[in-house]
Amino acid sequence: MEPTHEYDIPGVAEAEPGGERRTDLDVLVIGAGPTGLTAACEAVRHGLTVRIVDRKPCRSTFSKALVAHARTMEIFETMGVADRILAEGTRFRALNLHTARRGPVRVDLLGLPWGDTAYPFWLSIPQYATERVLETHLTQGGGRIEWGVALKELHDDGSRVHATLEHATGRREVVRARWLVGCDGGRSRVRDAVGLRLDRSDTGATFVLADVKTTSALTEDEGHVHLAPEGLLLIVPMPEPRRWRIIAHVPRAGKDAPPLIDEAFLDDLIQRRSGIAFGSHDVTWTSEFQLSQGLADHYRRGRIFLAGDAAHIHSPVGGQGLNTGVQDAHNLMWKLAVAGRADSDATDGLLDSYEAERRPVAHAMVRGTARATSALTTRKGLSRALLGIVAPTVLSRRPVQARLGRGVGMLDIAYDLGSPAAGTDGTPFAVGRRMPNPRLRSGGRLHQRLAPLGFSWVARGRAGEAHPDSGDPRWAGIPVLFLTDEDLVDLPGPAGAASVVLVRPDRHIAATGRTPASVLSAAQTSVLLCAALSG
Repeated sequence: MEPTHEYDIPGVAEAEPGGERRTDLDVLVIGAGPTGLTAACEAVRHGLTVRIVDRKPCRSTFSKALVAHARTMEIFETMGVADRILAEGTRFRALNLHTARRGPVRVDLLGLPWGDTAYPFWLSIPQYATERVLETHLTQGGGRIEWGVALKELHDDGSRVHATLEHATGRREVVRARWLVGCDGGRSRVRDAVGLRLDRSDTGATFVLADVKTTSALTEDEGHVHLAPEGLLLIVPMPEPRRWRIIAHVPRAGKDAPPLIDEAFLDDLIQRRSGIAFGSHDVTWTSEFQLSQGLADHYRRGRIFLAGDAAHIHSPVGGQGLNTGVQDAHNLMWKLAVAGRADSDATDGLLDSYEAERRPVAHAMVRGTARATSALTTRKGLSRALLGIVAPTVLSRRPVQARLGRGVGMLDIAYDLGSPAAGTDGTPFAVGRRMPNPRLRSGGRLHQRLAPLGFSWVARGRAGEAHPDSGDPRWAGIPVLFLTDEDLVDLPGPAGAASVVLVRPDRHIAATGRTPASVLSAAQTSVLLCAALSG
């Protein structure tokens, strides 16, 4: 093995004048899946220096995660990649539930009350396509993935992280970074190296997955859920014509050998559970796995953070995993950017807010998908018979169907920010909620008019009222978007609510009030806002 070297690139000195060691870069990202790529792209967008490494020799060509939800698409829009993601995917038109006791229940996904989003759909897109778009975007921004580079050791000295990396050639180097983000999956080396714990529990459910083409005449943009006596079967559309993702719960007894997942196996399974003569061919990817779930005890240790599957693992029901990881990275990176500029005494509270905000989201998601998976995979005769009767009745209800839009689309996620200003609970302008994104009569949507980086004010007033001057000291140098109720199409919430709204870089509401002075005064009691605004 070659000796360990300090990281050496042109223009980076070993020491500053006076003998102090220099930090090589702002952020080191471990893991180049969707979460890590989002973190690296966002680091570049926020002006941070970054490296992203992955121990694999190249990007996987397996489809893996398959759904991008509405809130994630809004993040991709902020990043500047939404159009390219859309071009790689296909929209789910409907979801059909089939049981043995009654006819199918069809949910028109595109017709649900999605509300104020430009992405009112589930987007079917293979994970490799999402990664390809993000990698291209990173490269265009001057970054690149370093494949075949494994993390071997970590040390946080309080002022920076020292990471020992080993290249495929055996060469080792020590990289010094202000922060390190572990996006290296459920078996995270980063998590283990810093002594964080993910209590993984086995659900006892075995699933098989396959990406396969069909000769059947299934409508290509509709998904199917079959609650058959033999077990759960999902048939999910993929962007490639006539290709489908098959997901099936396959109960196994004791030490039964795993099945050979080939065309004959799939045809037999699908025929028995759905009655469809599928005509399987061109199987491109198969997998069998024992479903487990878990949540890391903490997301941060000093200057080291966890995101994505390194922080939470769970059932694939609902397609929340990739989306939650992307949203983790998006939440974290603007805070690291602010921490690089803010008063150091305030940054701990700001960085602690990452775990405080994102871990409850993952906890609810792990718990919810566990309950749903348990119900869908129950093998108890009476419970399974009741499921076949109750599920269609429940899914027929409009409020339940509506949850498949905004709820599954993750548009209603809200953070507990301690109400630093007078937000009105239950309204779209409540502190901690995602800022509404209605259409504007002048064209486009509200989010498109906010500052691309940093905080923004949204001030609401009457038609004809003078627009506020962003240069006025009252606005603290933060860009101001002035809107009247007449400017908004499908006005969200009461017209009198929230005259002034302070919006965070991730488009969540930081504070509200009647004047900027009242908001900024209240912000002095918020550790997060003190740090963010001082930066």
